[in-house]
Amino acid sequence: MIVLYILLGIIALIVILLHFSVKVTLCAQSGEKPVIEIKWLFIKIFPRPEKDKGKAKKPKKEKKSKSPPSDADFTDEQIDKMIEQANLADEQEEAQIAENTEDTEDIEEIEETKPEKVKLTKEQKKEIKEQKKAENAAKKAEKAAAKAEKANKEGGLAKVKRYFNMAKPYIPMAWKAVKKILKTIRFTKLDIRLVSGKEDAYDAAMAYGKLSAAVGNGVSLIDSIFTVRAKNVAVYCKFNESAFEYYAATVVMVRPSALIAIAFCAGVNFLRIWIPQKIKARKERKRREKEEKAKLKSNRTELLSNE
Repeated sequence: MIVLYILLGIIALIVILLHFSVKVTLCAQSGEKPVIEIKWLFIKIFPRPEKDKGKAKKPKKEKKSKSPPSDADFTDEQIDKMIEQANLADEQEEAQIAENTEDTEDIEEIEETKPEKVKLTKEQKKEIKEQKKAENAAKKAEKAAAKAEKANKEGGLAKVKRYFNMAKPYIPMAWKAVKKILKTIRFTKLDIRLVSGKEDAYDAAMAYGKLSAAVGNGVSLIDSIFTVRAKNVAVYCKFNESAFEYYAATVVMVRPSALIAIAFCAGVNFLRIWIPQKIKARKERKRREKEEKAKLKSNRTELLSNE
């Protein structure tokens, strides 16, 4: 029982945490960079704080350059040994050179003894080329025939129709789920302030009217798709001055629990459509198999009666 209570407590805690909204703060102002900030509870998801750079690396100590030893540092015995080693190295090089010259002479003799290649006549060369051309043409014809068969079996329109018929039962369900998801997204504290001005009074008034209509239609369109709670939406007009300034800010909120619930309901509805379709297709396949078996039995009985 204790374990059950612990599990129920964990589930309840997860449900409560998922019920808190994810907040996306958006702000744009003329002459400044747009601001985007994403938070969930007290956790800042975006922008992430910059990590403190580690301590500066200590400069590497320069290695002391060792000067090469001079002849005065060696004794007479060491100098004699060095001379002997140099003489031995020269003798080994001379022996290797002699061996290489002998190997090259042997290779030249082998190449001279190689049999000459058989030369083909012009007619034989033509026959070989014609055979290769005929083989390539046959391969190309086979590929073209295979492509034509595939196109005849199922064209582009037939594929589109088949896929559309498969997805047709799910379209209304998907549309409802999308509408619900969009409605769960809430635009709160919507603040829009626009300033428009022209030097001519008539032009300024016309620009003000067009801008007011555009802002009103835009806000109503967003409200029809999402949930909007406006704080201030205003358009100001300036005369004898050409200017355009804007300020827009809002907080977009969405609950993860609502999204999970909508996804779960959509999955259940999908299974309610998909499972009956599969059962129906299985029944039709079994019925066809029974009909084929009955036909085979009838054909066998007819053959036996004729005999």
